[in-house]
Amino acid sequence: MYRTLFLLLLLWPLRGEIVDRIAIAVGHQVITEVQVDEEVRVTAFQNHAPVSMTAAARRDAANRLIAQLLVEREMQLSHYPAPEPSDVDRYLQQIRSTFSSDAAYQQALRDYQISEPILKQHLSTQLATLSFIELRFRPDLDVPKSELDAHIDQILDAWLAEARKQVSIIYLDKALQ
Repeated sequence: MYRTLFLLLLLWPLRGEIVDRIAIAVGHQVITEVQVDEEVRVTAFQNHAPVSMTAAARRDAANRLIAQLLVEREMQLSHYPAPEPSDVDRYLQQIRSTFSSDAAYQQALRDYQISEPILKQHLSTQLATLSFIELRFRPDLDVPKSELDAHIDQILDAWLAEARKQVSIIYLDKALQ
């Protein structure tokens, strides 16, 4: 009797609490609900737009995160280097310069419910992804500069469609499908 009571008291603090829910499984990696919502807020912050947590906005964010995971997987396979911290800091300064003052920037971070380390993490991922896409999908042919972005987008879209076929994507949050 005392042994059972002792074990119950000992194990009581170990009860499980849900900290975050898995929204999407992409192969062996996961995207959580918090990551989807964070992506929505960071994108709105960068665009100086209101945060919209509509189903469509969350689906768009989920699709961006899936594409990022697929590109990150390709980057890891090719040992592509992460951006230098100084490059991320320069990108952050560009973002900061779009605000009238440091106080306005800090207030915007609070309003969008993001921290500067989270913003820097997103900026680092964006820089790495954009740089990798430019290197990996830039055509060998001479494409007029005016058509280059559209050409890279077309090649990237085809690659992403193929990459999606090669990995299991399971939507645990059906609203994100």
